[in-house]
Amino acid sequence: VTQFPKLNKENPKLLFIGNFFWLQNVEAAAYLINKVFPKLHAQLPNAELIIAGQNGSTKLPKSDKPQIKIIDLKPDDEEQVKNLYHSATLFIAPIYGPGGTRLKILASMASGLPVVSTKTGVQGLDVQNKKHVLIAQNPDEFVACIIDVLHNENLYRIIQQNAFQLAEEKYSWKAIADKLEKVYKGIMR
Repeated sequence: VTQFPKLNKENPKLLFIGNFFWLQNVEAAAYLINKVFPKLHAQLPNAELIIAGQNGSTKLPKSDKPQIKIIDLKPDDEEQVKNLYHSATLFIAPIYGPGGTRLKILASMASGLPVVSTKTGVQGLDVQNKKHVLIAQNPDEFVACIIDVLHNENLYRIIQQNAFQLAEEKYSWKAIADKLEKVYKGIMR
C-alpha cells in the first residue's frame, strides 16, 4: 500500500518544485510568493510555502516572511525530493507559460500529493478538474481551491486516489512500455 501525504489542515505545507533555469518556473514561484501566498496567509496564517529546485536562491525573489522557504536542490538529490513530496499537503503549480513537460505535476500525482494548477499547467495530461486536480486561473481562485480542499477531507482523498490511479495506469513506466510494445508489434507485422 502506497503511503500518501497526510491532509494537514492546521499547518498546511504548500509545495512547488521546479528547475529555475526555466522562465515558466521562475514566474510560477514569483506568482506564488507575491500574488497567491499573501492572500492565502491572511486566511491561513499557519500555512507554509516551500519552493524548491535548482537555482532557487539565485533566480527567485527574496522573501522576508518566515513562512516562505526557498530550498536549493542538487540535481541528484532524490531523497530530498521524495521527502518534500511526502511531507507536503498540496502541490501548487501556477504555470501560465506554454512549453516544457508536466513532470512535476505527474510526480505529485504519483506520490499522492493533490495538485492545484492552471489549465496551462496540466495541458496535455488526461486530468479533470475536481477529479484528478483542482484548476485555478487567478490568485483568488488559487486561494479558494486551496482552502476548499484543505477543509474537505473527502475531496482531498478523492483527488489523491484518482490522480495516483491515473498516474499509475497511464503515465507510469510500465504503462508507457506496454503501449510501446503494442506499437512495435504492430510495426513488425
